[in-house]
Amino acid sequence: MTAAPSSLRNFALALLLALAAVFAAVPPNHSGDAVEYTLQTVALGTHHTPDLRHSDLELGAALAPGFAASYRQLGDAMRAGQANAYSTFAHAADGNVYGVHFFTYAALASVPFRVLRLAGLDPFKCFQAVNLASIFVLGLCLHQLLGGARKALFGLALFLACGGILYWNWSSPECFSAAALLSAMCLYARGAPLRACLLAGLASQQNPSIVFFFACAPLLQWCAMPCTGGRPGVLRILRQLFGPRQLAGLALGVTLLAMPPLFNLAWFGVPSIIAQNFSNPGLIGAQRLHSFFLDLNQGLLVAIPALAGGLLWWAARDMAGPPSSRRPLAMTALSAALTFALAVPALSVTNWNSGAAGMMRYGFWAAMPLAFALLWRLHAVPRWPLPACALLLALQAGGMAHAMQYSYKEFSPLAQWVLRHAPQWYHPDPEIFIERLHHVDGATDPAAIYVYRRDGQPALTLYHRGRRGIDSALCGPGRELAPGNRIKESLNPWRYIDGPVQCRDGDPNQLYLGLSQFQLQPDVLAAGWSKPEAGAGGWDGVWSDGAVSQLRIPVPALPGKRWLAINGRYLDGNRRTRVKLDGKDMGWIALDRYDALALPDDKAPGTQLLVELVHEAPHQPAPQDTRKLAFFMHDVSVRQVQ
Repeated sequence: MTAAPSSLRNFALALLLALAAVFAAVPPNHSGDAVEYTLQTVALGTHHTPDLRHSDLELGAALAPGFAASYRQLGDAMRAGQANAYSTFAHAADGNVYGVHFFTYAALASVPFRVLRLAGLDPFKCFQAVNLASIFVLGLCLHQLLGGARKALFGLALFLACGGILYWNWSSPECFSAAALLSAMCLYARGAPLRACLLAGLASQQNPSIVFFFACAPLLQWCAMPCTGGRPGVLRILRQLFGPRQLAGLALGVTLLAMPPLFNLAWFGVPSIIAQNFSNPGLIGAQRLHSFFLDLNQGLLVAIPALAGGLLWWAARDMAGPPSSRRPLAMTALSAALTFALAVPALSVTNWNSGAAGMMRYGFWAAMPLAFALLWRLHAVPRWPLPACALLLALQAGGMAHAMQYSYKEFSPLAQWVLRHAPQWYHPDPEIFIERLHHVDGATDPAAIYVYRRDGQPALTLYHRGRRGIDSALCGPGRELAPGNRIKESLNPWRYIDGPVQCRDGDPNQLYLGLSQFQLQPDVLAAGWSKPEAGAGGWDGVWSDGAVSQLRIPVPALPGKRWLAINGRYLDGNRRTRVKLDGKDMGWIALDRYDALALPDDKAPGTQLLVELVHEAPHQPAPQDTRKLAFFMHDVSVRQVQ
């Protein structure tokens, strides 16, 4: 379905005028990583290189006084030569300071930055210019895919209703990346692989998970190929999928996406400085995945319920339909798989409750394959189901209106309703719960206990299992948590208690060994330990020293099942320890997760338990320190636990 050139020209002109009016009327919103991108843009717009200089900070402060304090802190860190200069900035091998994000978005913004500055206008409207330009390109791609102005306008409305309205005005590349990804999918499906891979490659430079587009692109083309009724040979299909234009496009995309890791390797010695400083692969798991899609504040599917529901309804019809419907069903499945692939790397970020406008920033561009799947279905329909399309847009608009009612430091109206009426059904990621409960970014403290109260009574209690004296903190001196508490494990080592906390008198025979005991009972530290030490920030305990450490623990007289817990932290390069109890190998265990180990049932009270810890990668923390460190042990306990 191809529109007439005159129709495309008229549409492009009308869209350009509309976006120009928006640009003129709406002031910029410097949200997201605006401190970093404004300085990158100043640097590229003045001396044409991405390294930051003190003159850039001075000009940035003059143009954006609201960021002057942040720029000043960065300047102080630059003068001090700190490796991680400030927030999202770092010193590189050449001695200069760079933003940790790659500078493609800032390079694009530097062009309107210079033009606006020469015209005497606000130069930091340059980010609006880039975002609106990406929406303009998307409009042209949608016109080509859908074959008409009104249908393309529906596609743009769907883009806005799936997060675009929330992020188009941010001084960050969310809108640019999402629009470029959706445009790339439209172009590749319509047989324009070079333009598609150019857009996807540029988007992947800012959001590396978009690399999965290139893995899906050949399958995307296969799903878009018309069914001929016969069975073409495999070689013929491969020639179509990997022809010269396709290979050239994929090569272009791979070249573009390779530039950021090569730059990072050259200047920082790692493929991704941002991944090194702001991610932890150990966080990837089912709980984070559930939070990404279903959290009531920032979950992807919560933000696009109508789109997801429409795709499910259409997929169900395809599954019950004739064989000719299988190819569109495959396109929907491929788009869903791409959304999942885009989500997985995001699960590792350490700042999970980062600044967002409703749905997560990661969720916004991860929603684009699903938006494409719906648009692809519609493009093949001779007569669109107008009432269904209008209803879908109306429901999505309602979702966007809901997202605009709260900030990332507040519970959404939906989350508040669930917390009031059914708190036992909602256990958000700890960072989300803590920061939105107290309305403070970066408020997470493992030593604190966080309580959501309903009618003055505890409805949800969140605590860190490794907190020393947690029973006394929850129940009072001499008391402990009782069996029967409704406990919900959250992201390790956090856990929730639903409803009022139930307590009982503590058993005086339970064993606790901390810094004082390590100092007064040296026999406990049998071998492979440094000297016990007291330090600031909760660093009370003892370092392991060497490849193997041993403990001799007196077994207390406790009824029922007895559990051993070793509480501590790891030195960089160590994430687990091989634990042996009286010679029995318990396997590799992450001791910083505070999981308890069952003592042998036949271990008599009054005897000693030999605990052997085989460390993963002990090493010297500094050239002048000859110790081989791996694990810092805070305390050891033997008790009954739930």
